[in-house]
Amino acid sequence: MKKIFFRLKTKLKETLWKYKLSGSNVRIQGKAKISRDVQIVNSTIYVDATSTLKLGKHVRLDGIGLFLTNGAKVEISDYSFIEKGRNSSVPEYIINSGNLFVADHTKLACSRLWVRFGGILEIGKYTNINNGTEIRSDEFVKIGNFCQISYNIRIWDTNTHNAYSPEVRRKMTIDYFPSFGREFECPVTKPVIIGDGCWLGERVSILKGTTLGENVTVAFNTTVSNKNIPAGKKVISKSELTII
Repeated sequence: MKKIFFRLKTKLKETLWKYKLSGSNVRIQGKAKISRDVQIVNSTIYVDATSTLKLGKHVRLDGIGLFLTNGAKVEISDYSFIEKGRNSSVPEYIINSGNLFVADHTKLACSRLWVRFGGILEIGKYTNINNGTEIRSDEFVKIGNFCQISYNIRIWDTNTHNAYSPEVRRKMTIDYFPSFGREFECPVTKPVIIGDGCWLGERVSILKGTTLGENVTVAFNTTVSNKNIPAGKKVISKSELTII
């Protein structure tokens, strides 16, 4: 009974009650620096005892889940918005043993953002990322300033899964059922760099090892993997990647 009471008391102490009025559940076990004018609306925020969250002036979190665990560090700078996109499920921003930095005056409406294995994700100022987009960093992803990221984009610096033998994968499936596809070691990774002023069309995929120079436009439904695209070029793809 004492343990139950202690856990309840601890949880009550860790909860930031003022955000309950706006439909949010904010629980801080670690370190947090949240400006007074931050708005957190219809969101779930959790910072474990090893992690750190910093929210700058006039930041708005609306309709999202933000989870910091295993030494995560997240900084969202002044006047940036992270929100639920139109007609989408609740977005998941999962920072598990890694760093996320969002510069000022940026708007994110990703469906999922996932940083693992000590990865780093940096997003520049005045950049817009629309809903349906997923960003995954297991090593390093940098998105520049003044970028336009359309709908249903994939930006991955990782294979996301390891290529285990069928025997090992089946054993893991049995051991951890009903959790499928669990990973305990970092897959193959290679940094992704997206320069300032880039425009990614709908359903573009930017995969590991890709560097886009400044002001590159990537056309609808194009996949770019392990390539260095010079500044100012357009990337158009049908059967293969063509640079013009």
